[in-house]
Amino acid sequence: MFDSLSFQVENFERKDFNKLISDFIQKSPLDKGDWYQTDWQNLRINYFPNQKKIKISNSLHKFYNSEIAGLGRFNHNDFTFEQVNETINYFENAFNRSSKEMKLLGRFEYGLNINTQSVKPFDIIDRYQSIVTTATNSFNLMYRRFQKSTCKFCSFTHYTVKCYDKMKEMGVSGDNILRFEIVNHSSVRTKQVFGKKDVSLEDLLDKSTWDNCHKSMINSYDSIRMLGFPCDGVSNYTKSLCYSFATLNKDYKRHLNKIIGELKIAHDTIKNSSSNPHSMVRDGLIHNYQKLLLN
Repeated sequence: MFDSLSFQVENFERKDFNKLISDFIQKSPLDKGDWYQTDWQNLRINYFPNQKKIKISNSLHKFYNSEIAGLGRFNHNDFTFEQVNETINYFENAFNRSSKEMKLLGRFEYGLNINTQSVKPFDIIDRYQSIVTTATNSFNLMYRRFQKSTCKFCSFTHYTVKCYDKMKEMGVSGDNILRFEIVNHSSVRTKQVFGKKDVSLEDLLDKSTWDNCHKSMINSYDSIRMLGFPCDGVSNYTKSLCYSFATLNKDYKRHLNKIIGELKIAHDTIKNSSSNPHSMVRDGLIHNYQKLLLN
């Protein structure tokens, strides 16, 4: 569920930092002049002695797998509610602070891994065209310099919806895993999703926070307009194109408005049909979330 994030602890004395280094990280930090920097497994840690602040960033999931479970620095498996609890308890012990004192900062990622069986994840993702809320935002292909991209994203002011082939992005072979993810760019958005004025790692121990994040994912998915598959037939496929492709929708708005109801019915039938590969994603968003809470 939760992945990359950043948090900060204030009133963190030099003796606290030295204890963290000696008892847990066990390697000398780099002296950057006004601050110290070190890595703890995949986590990047910056300590500012003059401000008495320590900042931590990167994947919570990878940290659990490498530091606690001893599995290695990967995150294509499930990260359950109990495992998140275990990770945060580990932090409380290491930093000698309560999770409430570990304040969430800017970037905050949450999402779910969905097994798409025999269908390649990007065959589904490539059909995502836009997300329609108060405005229409298009999906774009993520640029990859040396390889074909298997990721598309849709950006908003305070967050981005990302969908990608998890195994391809990690460069490993295995099951077909589609990652549906939301990346909050600021604590403003995270506070909105959590429904709180102040956000910290303590909130990740609350199942209502998980429910709010899951609801945000479902709402985003339900707002996606997408193309059909060849199995849907030329007529319905064309209607889904007219309904979902933002540029076409804008160019022929006056004409399409006359049949928008018909286009929506065709699009929604494709999206929700149990015989269509698209249905695996929404079903996975529900079933996989429930599984994370139970384990």
